[in-house]
Amino acid sequence: MRVLLARPPRRDPRDAGLAVPPLGLAYLAGVLRAQGRPVELIDAYALGWSWERFERELALRKPDVLGLSAMTPTADVAHRAAQVARPHARHIILGGPHPTAVGAAALEECPALDHAAVGEGEEVIGPYLDWLTAGGPPPPGVLARGQPFTPRRLAWKVQDIPWPARDLLPATGYRYLMATRPGFATMITSRGCPFRCSFCDKSVSGSAWRARPPEDVVDELVHLVRDRGVGFVNLYDDNFTLHRRRVVGICEEILRRGVDVEWKCEGRVDGVDPPLLRLMRRAGCRVIAYGVESANPETLSLLRKDVTVEQVVRAFEATRAAGLRSVAYIILGAPGEDARAVRRTVAFTRQIGADYVQFSSLVALPGTPLFESHGHHAAADVRNPVDGDLHRRTVTDLPAEELAGLMREAWRRFYLRPRPLGRLARDAWASGASREALRLGVAMARWSVEPRARRGQGWQPDDRIQWRAAPD
Repeated sequence: MRVLLARPPRRDPRDAGLAVPPLGLAYLAGVLRAQGRPVELIDAYALGWSWERFERELALRKPDVLGLSAMTPTADVAHRAAQVARPHARHIILGGPHPTAVGAAALEECPALDHAAVGEGEEVIGPYLDWLTAGGPPPPGVLARGQPFTPRRLAWKVQDIPWPARDLLPATGYRYLMATRPGFATMITSRGCPFRCSFCDKSVSGSAWRARPPEDVVDELVHLVRDRGVGFVNLYDDNFTLHRRRVVGICEEILRRGVDVEWKCEGRVDGVDPPLLRLMRRAGCRVIAYGVESANPETLSLLRKDVTVEQVVRAFEATRAAGLRSVAYIILGAPGEDARAVRRTVAFTRQIGADYVQFSSLVALPGTPLFESHGHHAAADVRNPVDGDLHRRTVTDLPAEELAGLMREAWRRFYLRPRPLGRLARDAWASGASREALRLGVAMARWSVEPRARRGQGWQPDDRIQWRAAPD
């Protein structure tokens, strides 16, 4: 059975998003190959293919199974890919956070789909292919029209999942602006997050934290450096710093084995301390990103962050003292915030000395607690210059135009200064992402002067695409 896993092209050729490896699809390819099943992986996004080229390649390959993945904000792209592929693929299945969050609605939204996978796909893909051959009821974790659905219970340990089949991806084309060296890759060392942030989508990996042992993590790092020429790794764990002893073990193993690699991770401000940050710096960490979200305690309470503004201040001070760069993820205009509260948070990002900031509006994604409380309210459409959404269903009490203006003001006030601009230019040069940085700059300029322009005008999604919660 010929299996093709594919990431579709960009919705619009002008999209400024940097191409990072499609790690989920690469994991699926690694599992299939370990099972002795033939598999091909196409990243049309990184290759810069047009939609016409994408269809020609599908017509040439005519796969028995086409596997796609989607997050809710970009589900329209997967739907378009399924429609393009429909004449050329025997079976089309969609996996990822979106079908996991909305359930059977994923099939209703896109008639071109045959099936959808719910949960972590590594344990679903093999039984799914067997079912296509043998027939009978769908295996656990697979949605099919008119068929009963059985949830799948996780059985594999994360260290037993084969490494991603990165050799099936393009050798070049992946860049990351915050990388401090050329040669970029991504990794996952743990899955799940036990914290209770109301806006966070944990539909795929859940709340149970499952982590790989330090030795296994460093084995993969050694492989990336030695066999793939990687110089910088972005660790995609929801919260890399959750278990302090494990972080120490990974760092000490990197130092013991002399692995020459630099890396970025995600952490919480209540999960770091000066000695840990200094050890991480010695072991190659160069950038750490924190979900700061807001300088307003009321907003932190709404988002259920379970941290204080004072903890944010201390974490950024310790990060700077350890010689690490910091990223602050910020949400502007959450329910209850007025323009004054938004500007207070924007000013706070400079007060704490964040090196980079990503300002976003708040979205109530299906499968999150925030969706249950705010997901059915009237929504604005307020994006930043790097959002991939066609329409961003922003939850806010502010008028859309006012919040959009505050969003543009925030990005300009933080980045249009000599130090941030110089830092961006230096990092773009060090990471080999100068062209991507230029494209992002052009996109930001276009976004600033055309805030209401519709993106992707050559494709409009089906009117049936809705954000609905999965049925009980």
